[in-house]
Amino acid sequence: MRGHDLFRSMALVAALLCYSTILLGGTVMASGDGLGCPHWPTCYANNNLFPHVAGAAEVEWSHRVSAFFLGCAVLALTLLGVAYERQRRVLLGLSLAALGLVVVEAVLGGLVVERSLAVALVLGHLALATALFGLLLVIALLSNLREMPKRWVDWARRASEERPSAAPPEAAPGPDGGPAPVPFRRPHES
Repeated sequence: MRGHDLFRSMALVAALLCYSTILLGGTVMASGDGLGCPHWPTCYANNNLFPHVAGAAEVEWSHRVSAFFLGCAVLALTLLGVAYERQRRVLLGLSLAALGLVVVEAVLGGLVVERSLAVALVLGHLALATALFGLLLVIALLSNLREMPKRWVDWARRASEERPSAAPPEAAPGPDGGPAPVPFRRPHES
């Protein structure tokens, strides 16, 4: 596999992992299990990276494990970008930005737990996760653009082009020199 192929594959993996991490985070909040693991980064204060979890802790821990794999995928994406995408500065810059976002997101996730689910932190955590997901989608799109079927790319170009709109017909001026009033018609009239 060429370096670019590895990068574009990892971009898709990272975007999918981000989506699943956001879904698991939503499950944590919807189930009320946000403090199922009361400490961060481990679940309990014993520093055990593989705790016995059940119930609320199991739900919260699954979100953290997913976030860990997301972080690894974004780190791998960035390293692949440094190694193989130096000529495509936009992809390199976006992958570095994604790495920064995932680090800030992890720290913010820790603060959410340490501050007992403070609403502003929870909302910031979700907003940052959404921004990261959007960024990973852009990276996946740009890195896979060459490989997309030509008809998809042509459709996207056509969909994004501005087309001149038909000008409204000139209305006769009203009695005061302004626009003429539009007559009211009931829906059953034509």
